[in-house]
Amino acid sequence: MSDETKESLLIETVKTQHAILELLNSSLLETIKHQKSLPKDEQNQDLVHFSEQMRTVVARKPKLKNNYQKLNDQYGLSFND
Repeated sequence: MSDETKESLLIETVKTQHAILELLNSSLLETIKHQKSLPKDEQNQDLVHFSEQMRTVVARKPKLKNNYQKLNDQYGLSFND
């Protein structure tokens, strides 16, 4: 496999992973918002807690965010495509 092919494959993989994490994060956030909009006795607190914990794992990792930012700044790799 050529270096160019490897690089293209890595870029595609990173962009796909980023898109999946963004989708998961937004789905978790919408779940939290929906549950909290319900009357207190209808809220599923386990689901809210789980969603909040998963968002912490998925969306708030500074090292991962820094890596994405470095890829964007240093190599012009945009994740909005």
